Amino acid sequence: MPVYTHSYDSDFYDPAMPVVEIKLLSTVSEEHVGTLLAVVDSGADATMIPINALESADSLYYGTRRMRGITGQSVAVDTYFTVVQVGPYIIRGVKAVAIPIDGEPILGRDVLNQLELTLNGPAQELWID
Repeated sequence: MPVYTHSYDSDFYDPAMPVVEIKLLSTVSEEHVGTLLAVVDSGADATMIPINALESADSLYYGTRRMRGITGQSVAVDTYFTVVQVGPYIIRGVKAVAIPIDGEPILGRDVLNQLELTLNGPAQELWID
């Protein structure tokens, strides 16, 4: 039986998209500082979080790196160490890519590979065991 489930988002996506609620924890105290709805993207190498959310979590600047998106164009991005909670699981040391304030959070393989999850398309639900 899954310890956490979340319905796919069919309001903004057609076909429906797997999404998950993530909590950002302070890197200093690990207190909950914010909740985001993130797209589950098994094709993304990294997790991407709006810069204002990273700052509110006291995330630590890691450095500027090059990232290649779906267009193949390489761009410079800032990365931050942060702490993410998905259901009951706390993942520390996530090197999240900072995106604009209005950007869509994406949960990438850096976090997904630490979870046992099922994408149940017919039920339009994500399950984490």
